[in-house]
Amino acid sequence: MWPRNKSGFTLVEVMVAAAILALIVSMLYIAFASSVKTMEAGTEGGEIFRKAGVVLNRMAQDISCARLPAEEADASAQYAFIGEDKIEDGVPQDTLTFISTALPLRGPSRGIKQVGYYIAPDSETDKLALFMKEDTTPALGNSAEHAGKGMLLAEGIEGLDLTYYDSQGREWKRWDTTTPVFARKLPQLVRISLFFKDDKGEHLSLTTTAQVPLAGE
Repeated sequence: MWPRNKSGFTLVEVMVAAAILALIVSMLYIAFASSVKTMEAGTEGGEIFRKAGVVLNRMAQDISCARLPAEEADASAQYAFIGEDKIEDGVPQDTLTFISTALPLRGPSRGIKQVGYYIAPDSETDKLALFMKEDTTPALGNSAEHAGKGMLLAEGIEGLDLTYYDSQGREWKRWDTTTPVFARKLPQLVRISLFFKDDKGEHLSLTTTAQVPLAGE
């Protein structure tokens, strides 16, 4: 008969092995939790950029379809292209009101609409957000706050910066077709920048441009 092996693990060896196993499990858990947190942060950051990108595309589409009335038609503030340069607490919060032939975000199309973009506090969260006012039956008014009924376009957008370029490539921070300088002239190009914060509170921005085919020379 073979002799029985009486050797085995001592209590100290078992305790050391258990401690090593617990350390390995803890390290794996920490690594897994860190990976999950990174993935969640990336997803949230990507969602912020995605929403901002959608908003920029919408604004560029509306601005690209900007128009002015015929020479003999009303050229008052009702049908004006008015971009105002505003800054609040060091953050640009420009406003823009204009007539566009782009399809409305809501409701049936009647050929033209008055559009207004502006930054304001959300009544529910009291945090700044981007609002849009859209009216398919334009009424008198010369600011974004009077262009139809306002709707929340994007939460978390704290700043809106608009820059206008004329046919000579000159840069303007304001544009008002009711004034002699810009009378009956649309900008050739509009640069749109949105400012917001990511989940870490860091300031971010996203920019695009919109060409205006009806600007003329």
